[in-house]
Amino acid sequence: MSTFEQIREGFKNIAKDHGPAVSNIAKVKSVDESTAMCVLEDEDGQEILDVRLRPVLSDKKSFILVPKVGSYVLAVRVEDDDDWMIIAADEVTKVGYYIGNTIIEIDAAGFLFQKESETLKKIMVDFLAAIKAMSFQVNTTGSATAQTGTTNVLINEGQFTAIETRINQFLK
Repeated sequence: MSTFEQIREGFKNIAKDHGPAVSNIAKVKSVDESTAMCVLEDEDGQEILDVRLRPVLSDKKSFILVPKVGSYVLAVRVEDDDDWMIIAADEVTKVGYYIGNTIIEIDAAGFLFQKESETLKKIMVDFLAAIKAMSFQVNTTGSATAQTGTTNVLINEGQFTAIETRINQFLK
């Protein structure tokens, strides 16, 4: 190893031993989803306060990862200051993506797919209601004891057309 490489390695070791860590695996002590912050405890028992659950703390949302209390997370420093952010967790309670008026959230209760005030669940519930309400106009011929006929018109076809429009506006 050259003298230059030895000096470089020496500086790396000094920085590693005496400088702040750039990442940390720690245990989640508490979570406050309303402020998008949590408190961690490192392997030495020291608390790391105000750890971000989102990359940027502002009134705008884009992404949130909510770890389970008691789980282990990987936190990294944000730039060269004392701010930390969660980038991965071994257990999560919620993941959310927010793009304009479109929301995708996943938690133990299920999935939320929302665009403006429309949700995929609302569309599916209305679709099933329309299926359950299906009725047809039937033309029959024959005698009082033996009927034959053809189905001509789906009476509630308008419900299906309206749901199809909603699906096309909701999904790509």
